[in-house]
Amino acid sequence: MDVWVVIIKISAICGIILFLSWLAERQLAIIKWLENRRMLKKKKLGEPMPYLDGLTKLHPKKKNILLNEALKARKQYKHETAIMKFKLLLGQAADPSERCAILNLIGLSQMKSGANRDAKKTFLEMIEIAEQAKLDDVLSTAYGNIGLVYKTLGESHKALDYHQKSLDIHKKIGSLEGQAIQLGNIGIVYDTLGEPRKALEYYEKALAINEKIGRLEGQAANLGNIGLHYKTLGEPHKVLDYHLKALKINEKIGRLEGQAIQLGNIGVVYRTLGEPNKALEYHQKALEINEKIGRLEGQAANLGNIGNVYRTLGEPNKALEYHQKALEINEKIGRLEGQANQLGNIGMVYLDLGDYKKALDYLLRAREIFVKIGMKLDIEKTDRNIALARQKLAEQGQEGQ
Repeated sequence: MDVWVVIIKISAICGIILFLSWLAERQLAIIKWLENRRMLKKKKLGEPMPYLDGLTKLHPKKKNILLNEALKARKQYKHETAIMKFKLLLGQAADPSERCAILNLIGLSQMKSGANRDAKKTFLEMIEIAEQAKLDDVLSTAYGNIGLVYKTLGESHKALDYHQKSLDIHKKIGSLEGQAIQLGNIGIVYDTLGEPRKALEYYEKALAINEKIGRLEGQAANLGNIGLHYKTLGEPHKVLDYHLKALKINEKIGRLEGQAIQLGNIGVVYRTLGEPNKALEYHQKALEINEKIGRLEGQAANLGNIGNVYRTLGEPNKALEYHQKALEINEKIGRLEGQANQLGNIGMVYLDLGDYKKALDYLLRAREIFVKIGMKLDIEKTDRNIALARQKLAEQGQEGQ
């Protein structure tokens, strides 16, 4: 056979292989693109996440595969992996809208992991880009998200300022859903600032809008917030009434996450009312739902609450077991706030057990994390508990670190 014929045949075969490889790669990208659009548009990512338009418009290119991997990592609570992949995607952003959408996902993932200071930087970058590009829908989201960050960092007045900015834009563009969300957020900040009447005023405004537009999920959230508001006023029976209303709506719309949240809230109320066994029943129900839907953050919260109930029942060893389980889950998903809360809870159980050195060790570890993520109110509370542990050690003739 002529050598040129052989070369031509080999070249043709190589060409076919390359074409099939390209075709398979493109087909995979299209599949991932469609999957991403479904996830983003239906918000099947663990919680509502506004401003995703810049991503749903992505064309079926290779970066859709990377986006798909990042979204799946986020859904599986692998926040560090998700953030890394989102950052790789950020370098390939085609325009300000797409860049802001990716920054939004990075910031939300940072918040979920407890890295609130990093989230603050991310959302500030998002705001800068959106302001330059005059993207009002992006700004409303970024302002709202950074407001949530500032509240967590204990900077309530800054939080209020940004939620108000977000609310103003939502009014300008006529988004009633956005207005309801920001009115609710403003109410939460006013509760934190110790202004319950103002808080209630904003919760009721948010509820009225959600009732007007028939947004049941929003109504349930507002009712839950009103319930938490009455908790700060020391009115547990009113709290119970609102959480039960919120639970009923979540059951009506089949929102399992909302049901778990309200069941947990009801459990906390029953503990406050001195009915620990009823509290335990509701926390167990909440835990079952969170296990069913794979919501690890919720499972950690439920386990921690069950630990608190066992502490109330005078069973410190059982309490310790549940707080330890909750701590392990928070460590697994990288949620720093949850880790700090459980370290603090474990410290308090060791105080009950009279092991003041261990108590001090856990409380100091909790404080270190609270300082890292900037939670001022929790730092103050932990400082009081640390002082108590040191006092107990001093009474025993020992010294605390």
